[in-house]
Formats: sequence, C-alpha cells, structure tokens
Amino acid sequence: MKYAIFFAGSGQKANDPSLIYTQWAESLKSRGYATLLLDGVGEFEKTKKWWGGSASKTNAVTGAGWARIVGRAMEWLEDEVRVGNTLDKVVIVGMSRGGVQAVVCANCLKLHHSSTPVFVFAIDPVQGWHAGNKGSFDMRTKRLGSQGTRDDLKALYGLSADAPNSLSNNVKFYLSVIMQFKGKNRWFPGFTPQSPSLQNMTVQCEFKVYELPGDHSTGVASGFRDDGGFHKHHFSRTTRSQVTTDMFYHHLRQEGFGDVGQLPDFNVFDNYCRIANEDLAGYQFDNKKSGFSFLMASHSAAASRRFEADPKSRFHRGRGHLVQSTHVKVGSVMKGYYVNERHFQLYQAVAARLEIALNKNPADPALANIRTWMDYNERDCR
Repeated sequence: MKYAIFFAGSGQKANDPSLIYTQWAESLKSRGYATLLLDGVGEFEKTKKWWGGSASKTNAVTGAGWARIVGRAMEWLEDEVRVGNTLDKVVIVGMSRGGVQAVVCANCLKLHHSSTPVFVFAIDPVQGWHAGNKGSFDMRTKRLGSQGTRDDLKALYGLSADAPNSLSNNVKFYLSVIMQFKGKNRWFPGFTPQSPSLQNMTVQCEFKVYELPGDHSTGVASGFRDDGGFHKHHFSRTTRSQVTTDMFYHHLRQEGFGDVGQLPDFNVFDNYCRIANEDLAGYQFDNKKSGFSFLMASHSAAASRRFEADPKSRFHRGRGHLVQSTHVKVGSVMKGYYVNERHFQLYQAVAARLEIALNKNPADPALANIRTWMDYNERDCR
C-alpha cells in the first residue's frame, strides 16, 4: 500500500478550500494512495489517546502540541501495518511548522520501516519559537525544566536531538520550496527557514531546493475562499500554487512515486514569468509593493546586496540571503531572470514552441506575461 500524509501549517485547516492540500491529496488518491490530512498547530485538537491530552487545541503561537500531530500520523500508519498492510511508499508533505513535522515524521519511520521509500515535500519549513527553547521543535530532554521536551515521541521512535533538521538515507528524496519575501513579519527567532542550501539542515539523501518569491503561505494558497469565491488578486496566489504543484508532481514522477498528473508545461512556464514580472517590478504578491526585487539582486551587475545576511541568524528579517541562488548561468554567461532552476528547465522545454508562437502572432495576449519577461531579459541580461 502507498500512503500520503499532509501536515498543514500553523493555524491552517488541512481541508480549507483556500489551500491546495486537498487537491494534492485527491491526485495521489487517484493513483492508489491512502491519504491523511492533518490540521496545523492551533487547529489540531488534542486527544486523550495521545499522552493524556485534553480535548483542547494545540497552540499556534508557541507550536506546543506539534508532537501530538506527528504521533497521530504514525499511529495511522501503524494501524495499517497491524491489519496486514505493508508500507510500500510514503509521501509526506508539510508547510511551515508542518514542513518540520514532515521531517520529524520521516525520522520516525526509520526505526521500524527503514527500507520503506519516503518522499518528503517541505514548503517554507520553519521551526517556530517559544520562550526558553531553540524553536518549538526543540528535542532536548531538559531545557529550563521540562519546557519543550518531546520525550514520548523520542522514546517511541528512537529520535535524536537533531530529528527536526536532519534526514537520513531512508528518505529517497527531499524536495523543498523556500519562499522569499521582504518584511518584518518573520523577525521572531526560529522563523529562519531550514534548508541544506542554507547550512542549517543536514540531509543524507538526494534533495532539491527551489526558491520562490512570495509571502510565507502563498505556495499553498489555492486562490479560493470558503464561500467558493476568489481572493482579491487571486492570480498572484494561484500562480504560486500552480508552480509548487508542478514541482511536486514533477519530482514524484522522477523518483518513482507515481504519475500523479502533469500540468501543461507552457502554462506553468507562463506562471513563472508572471511571478518574475511581479518581482522585477518591485511587488511581492497581491500587488503589495516591496520596493525590492530578489531577481535583480541576484543579477551579477547588482550594485547592492543589502538583503544578504547570515542564513543562520534567527533574527533575519527577509529572505535576501537566498538571492544568489535564483539566477541561472551557463558557464559564466548570465542567461536571464529565472525564478529558480525549474523555471529555466521549463524554458528549455518550451523554447521551440514559444518561438513558433511568437513568430505566428507576436501580439497574442496569451503571451503577454512571457513577452514582458523576455523584455526584461533582453534589456538587462545580454
């Protein structure tokens, strides 16, 4: 049997239609996966089954109770094993604190299921923070008394102290998206993203990390409200969920976790160009003026790299320490304003068709985003 687990972010309900999780879960279910969607801290209700918890909710601010949610996921898998099913493949998805829960869950599987292929997809994973701890995912046994301990989870699954920020080779592939945004809303210690590319996460498996301009949760925003309508400026959000969907499905196929569907590559490329154009025009998302372009800062001719900083700093107020990795070069030649490597890969896939389409009808409104992006490249990236 194949299984997929989804850990929502803090304060998120996994079945909220404004989020993308249910769409991803349905795609996996159509390919034979059993799925479990779990609310994030702040929405997930404690149960008496896990360590005597009351019926109250976990805490979205401190992250307290996150271990109960991982425990629920493992309990679900163990129930499947007890009735005679085998864990043939496990896909684990998480956003924000849920991304770190996905990492911990993968580590839990090591003890009794080390040969099970695991695929982890973490969207802007952060540990979070609460008083007296090195983030809400602190696994140390004693830190200011018993505050922040996760001893029950550690004992049940043989977890080490670095379980929230390391992965062993029982994981076949680790995929991650790190959001880039300028602002003061992530200044709390513990909200620097964790990533092997930032040297604050250790992995012993194959991995791919993509950067994506946009605010923290835009990578999982479907664009729909609970009433079935659209968010204002919903295209800015759906473009990002479209590209994260493409990343997810693309690597699932590549790693042998099933053909879960394939978005039209030309459409995804158009979305990437829309995101690049927003960033290059100095907007983050939803027409919010940032006054800063991560893609321009990554260009070799950039006069200022004022947003670069030590990625290990928990007080860093932006994601500018990632901008160096957003540009794509062939040898020493700058090839353009690419959002990330996947954007470049898609351009290579559609370049021939794009040239035909532009020659046939240069003024085609369906090509407007792509033409604008190409104009930026023609002007700045010769």
